[in-house]
Amino acid sequence: MRFTSHLAPRRASRSLRLAAAICAVALAPGLAAAQAFPAKPISLVVPFPAGGATDAAARLVATHLGQALGQSVVVDNVAGASGAIAAQKVVRSTPDGYTLLAGTINEVVLAPIVNPGTGYKHQDLAPIGEIGVTPFVLVANPKVPANHIDDLLTVLRKKPGSFNVGIPGLGTLQHIAVAMLASQAKVDWVTVPYKGAAPLNADLLGGQIDLAVVTLPSAIGYVQDGKLKSLGLMSLHRDDRFKDLPTINEGREIKGFTTDAWLGLMAPSKTPSAAIEKVNAALTQSLKKPEVREGLAKLGFRVEGGSPAQFAQLLAREDARYRQVASTVKLDR
Repeated sequence: MRFTSHLAPRRASRSLRLAAAICAVALAPGLAAAQAFPAKPISLVVPFPAGGATDAAARLVATHLGQALGQSVVVDNVAGASGAIAAQKVVRSTPDGYTLLAGTINEVVLAPIVNPGTGYKHQDLAPIGEIGVTPFVLVANPKVPANHIDDLLTVLRKKPGSFNVGIPGLGTLQHIAVAMLASQAKVDWVTVPYKGAAPLNADLLGGQIDLAVVTLPSAIGYVQDGKLKSLGLMSLHRDDRFKDLPTINEGREIKGFTTDAWLGLMAPSKTPSAAIEKVNAALTQSLKKPEVREGLAKLGFRVEGGSPAQFAQLLAREDARYRQVASTVKLDR
C-alpha cells in the first residue's frame, strides 16, 4: 500500500518561492544598475586630435548629451591610423554604455575594408544614432589652370599626371574619393599621402600641392578669400548655406558622384539595448536644440539624427558600397 503525503506539494511550493526570492535578490543589483544608467561619467572617444571640425562637433554634442543624461560626457581624443586606434579602443572596452565612439566613415567602415589587420569590422560597433553629414569639396591652389571640374579633366587628359592630389592618409574617405573620381573620369594624377589634414592644408595653401578633397567647412573661408579655388562639391546637391558653389555633377561628364561624410555615436557591439536606447533618446533630445543645430551647421554638419536601426541601415549600405569600390580602384597610392 502506498501513502501520499499532503505536505509534499506545500513543501515544493515553499521551495519554489524561496528559489524565486533568492533569484530576485541575486538579479536586483543588475536590474538596478540597468535602471540607473548612467550612474557615472561617460567617455566619448574621438578619433582625431583636438581642434578639428569633428572634435568640435563631438564636444558640442557631448555637452548637451551629458545634460540630457544627467552625467558628464568626457571627450577622449585618440588619434592615429586614420581613426582605427580609437575604434579599437572602443571595440575592446567593456560593453556597458560608458565608452562611446564619435564614429566617422573612416574608422568605422573604411579602415576594416582597406586594412583587415585592424582586427575589427563595423558590426563590432553598435550604432546608437547619426549626428550629421558634411560634404567634401574638390579644391585647387589658385595657380592651377582650372576653374571647374571640366577644365581640370581637359588639362589632365592633355598632360596625364601633371597634377598632384593630397590626401590626409591612406585608406581615408578622401583617398577613396580621389581614386573613385580618377577612375570614373579616366584620368591620372599623382596621389600624395599626408599624416593628417593639417600638414596637407598647409602645403595646399603654400602651393606644394595642386589639389585636395577637403570638408566644405574647412575650405569655405579660403575659397571665399580667393586662397583656394572650388572645382565642385562632391555631392549630388548644392549646399543650402553656400548655394553659389556648384557640384562636380553639374559638369559635362561627372554624374551621380557623392562622397559625403557622416558622424554618429556608437558603442561596443554587446552593449545592453537599454543603454543604447537611453543614449539615443538623449541624442535625439540634444539634436532638437537650436543651439546644437546652429553650432553643428557652423561646423559644416547637416543634422540627421534617427534611430539605431536607421543608422545600422546606413552602415550596411556604406559597407557594401565601399567594398565594391575597393575591389575596383587602386588604393596603394
